[in-house]
Amino acid sequence: MESGDKLHDIRHSLAHLLAIAVLKHDQKAKLAIGPVIDNGFYYDFLLSKPFGENDLLKAEEGMKKLVSQNLDFTGKEITRKDALEFFKDQPFKKELIKEFSSAEGGSGEKLTAYTTGNFTDLCRGGHVKNTKEVDPDGFKLDRIAGAYWRGDEKNSMLTRIYGLAFESKKELENYLEMREEAEKRDHKKLGRELDLFIVDEKVGKGLPMWTPRGTAVKFELEKFTRELERKYDYEHVVTPYLGAEELYRISGHLEHYTSSMY
Repeated sequence: MESGDKLHDIRHSLAHLLAIAVLKHDQKAKLAIGPVIDNGFYYDFLLSKPFGENDLLKAEEGMKKLVSQNLDFTGKEITRKDALEFFKDQPFKKELIKEFSSAEGGSGEKLTAYTTGNFTDLCRGGHVKNTKEVDPDGFKLDRIAGAYWRGDEKNSMLTRIYGLAFESKKELENYLEMREEAEKRDHKKLGRELDLFIVDEKVGKGLPMWTPRGTAVKFELEKFTRELERKYDYEHVVTPYLGAEELYRISGHLEHYTSSMY
């Protein structure tokens, strides 16, 4: 999904409305990034005060009010100097401005800023022209999480607010219903409830230890797949779990993984 796609532009516009709503909650908030993701959008903030579930609901209500005001999204090109001056109190934006404007050997890419009401954000664009294009019942704020700036644990821990967004209320409801059904069938949940396997961090995440009940299910599934493969004329072979050192030297694994191989 790219800029210019209607759903992309709705989601990107909602990220800006989220920023407006959060700034109303915390005027000292520092803005990071607010991209579009598969089922909606998120925005990262460095907040000066807590933001809880009640605040999430208030922010969503605030966004719906903004949508009802039929606000325009207008963009304009902005120079590096002007951008740094405008966002002088926003450290994450300043970092991005310096990075973007120094790209490609100094020529950089053109910086653009988009304004909605009294709010302006550094942004490449991809927005609706007016909030009347957004269905106020087609989105909801979903959850709050933590995220390091630029994914680096050495950087500031930010508050990430996720939102779901679709073109209509019906599409949002369908997604929520599908997600609820998927959660009921989550293998981690079923594995625990049905006593199929356990996971211990001492062994490692994603490395299940099968209980007797789980092992029985595993064997039955393996039996089923082998019989199905034979039905379609597959032939099975078994190779060793280990190999001579020269084999891994030829494959290139030895050079890169010597310290972790046995």
